[in-house]
Amino acid sequence: MHRATLSLLLAAACLGTAPRLIAQDAPPFPVSAVPARGAGVQAFVPAGWKAASQVSGDLNGDGQPDRVVHLVPQGTDYDPAGVTAAPESQALLILLAESGGGLRRAGLATRLLQTVVPQWGLRLTIRRGVLVVNQNYGMTEVADVTHRFRLEPATGRFLLIGRDQFNYHRPQELSDPVKTSENFLTGERLITIGHYGAGGSYRETERRDRIPRTNAYFDDIDEEPETG
Repeated sequence: MHRATLSLLLAAACLGTAPRLIAQDAPPFPVSAVPARGAGVQAFVPAGWKAASQVSGDLNGDGQPDRVVHLVPQGTDYDPAGVTAAPESQALLILLAESGGGLRRAGLATRLLQTVVPQWGLRLTIRRGVLVVNQNYGMTEVADVTHRFRLEPATGRFLLIGRDQFNYHRPQELSDPVKTSENFLTGERLITIGHYGAGGSYRETERRDRIPRTNAYFDDIDEEPETG
């Protein structure tokens, strides 16, 4: 997608925007090709796809190293260590370690990651049993989006417990940055707006709102732009 739309990306760079371009030929992720269990990470990678990166850590409190794997099409030139356009298609896979060896599929998100933005970066971390997925993208107008997931024992699924979005401008002094932090466990949203003033001064204002305490799960999160 990004190679085919290079001219649009360059035009957007001149305008300072982060375009949302829709891939017409991007390969859909073959969800049905991912098994429930496997001996190792590679057993869960469908034909024509590859693991671009992965992190390990304990996600269910059993002391064993679980895995979170970033999957992209085999032919993509995406470099996880560089600053590039987002892959045409991608997915995140959660694998929990089995007590007797091997791994089992515990979550698969095919629309959590952006696929239509320039200067995209992904950072995955596991911290005290919480999976943190951070995406940063855009050229002049930048979005930094973080999702936090935790295993819900009653369902065996990974529940979205928090979402942060920080929108800012490069350079930041030209526009007031806005950070929205949502806690779905407490049902609270905190909006923080930065205000740049004369002489390099800076101050922040805050507003708190109540939000519905609804359950949303890793597999169902959709951060892709609307099509059509």
